[in-house]
Amino acid sequence: MTTDQKQALFTLIKHAGQHAQALRNQGLKIDSKGQQDFVSEADIWVEQQLRHWLAQHFPTDGFLGEESGLQTGNGRTWVIDPIDGTTNYISGMDYWCISVACVEGEQVVLGIIYAPDRNEFFVAEAGKGATLNGHPLHLREPNPEQVVIGLGRSSRTSLDGYLKTLQHLADQGVEYRRFGAGALMLAHVAAGQVHGYFEAHLNSWDALAGLLLILEAGGQANPFLAHNGLIQGNVMWAATPRVWQRLSPLLLD
Repeated sequence: MTTDQKQALFTLIKHAGQHAQALRNQGLKIDSKGQQDFVSEADIWVEQQLRHWLAQHFPTDGFLGEESGLQTGNGRTWVIDPIDGTTNYISGMDYWCISVACVEGEQVVLGIIYAPDRNEFFVAEAGKGATLNGHPLHLREPNPEQVVIGLGRSSRTSLDGYLKTLQHLADQGVEYRRFGAGALMLAHVAAGQVHGYFEAHLNSWDALAGLLLILEAGGQANPFLAHNGLIQGNVMWAATPRVWQRLSPLLLD
């Protein structure tokens, strides 16, 4: 991927996010995929724009989108969540984002997360570091008594398991936040706003861009793509190295 292609993709993602803001301001058409699981016309529009651009520029690449599913390719696969945090988005909250990742084999090589309402544009490239609005990101370890991690939960996992996780964290004196957009919470781990993120099952379109951001900022994570994680999703646990080591026996048991 050339520098010009990357810049064109960045511009497209920013335009798509701004158009999603405009659509929300005009009044959205919203459908329900399940309990507390919504899709808006903006989800469909953003994914279509990204899919069309990628098909033009990388016609042999695969594509996996939350709304349109999998199209296999000849090596690379682009993994897209057009709007992560749709409930937040349609409610007028600022905690939502567009997530774009590129996977080659078993490695995420590019991750982009854009939160339009917060004016946050995250980029990570394998081996080249992570940035927020052009500024490099480097994780710092928190004091053990000041650890705060992000949590996610979906209907794909049991409420009992989630409540046990809360009990484990309380026993360890660890605070938590749940904001309803896993991709953006992963990005905020890389930015140091929280110190880790855990979800018992996360889909790849929510996980991969943020995962690369954390790794490139100096963090640690479970091997998400193992066991067909690209298609089936997986547990997601990523954090600063010391927090990851400390809490992994509890969260990954």
